[in-house]
Amino acid sequence: MTTYTTALVSSNLFGDSKGSHFNDLEDVLGSVNITIDTSKPIKNIKIMHGGVIDGIEVKYYKSSSGGTQTVHHGTSSDCDDSSLHKSDIPIGDTESIIAISGKSGSSSWGIRVTQLSFAIYDSKTGNLRISGPYGNSGSGTAFRVTANGNFIALGGFAINTDSSLDQLKKAGQDGGLYGLVFDEVDYRAV
Repeated sequence: MTTYTTALVSSNLFGDSKGSHFNDLEDVLGSVNITIDTSKPIKNIKIMHGGVIDGIEVKYYKSSSGGTQTVHHGTSSDCDDSSLHKSDIPIGDTESIIAISGKSGSSSWGIRVTQLSFAIYDSKTGNLRISGPYGNSGSGTAFRVTANGNFIALGGFAINTDSSLDQLKKAGQDGGLYGLVFDEVDYRAV
């Protein structure tokens, strides 16, 4: 019998630290006793995007009830701006996110995450699919984060709103998604 230890690994912050800090690992999954199904923590991701990533919604499997909980950061899918793209990324029962890439940097809306893509692996079929890119491919510094285990949660900085960044800019207001951190569980045989 092989025994494994687990470690929580968080990526660097990509984007800006403006707005309110969020940590889905603590807020949704619970930080005292992390009892999630690490092979299937995320059910669905929805990206709100245009010139940059305006917002992100993640549907997590809850550890305590077996149900799900959806959280949004930045612009929500309730935004009524018809020029805002809303892209849905379902994660199948045998799938996990094994890499996340994108760009972050200066934009017309300040320092933001400007692009995201997800590499999703299906352990049953052995297939790999790429979902994205979402956002603008022309601006920002490229990043890539790969998981030794599974990506299980997001953290970062945002101001939650039902308005797109274009709507907020016209109104002279701040909001949306500013920066992201990606949390993974890493497995090591002992």
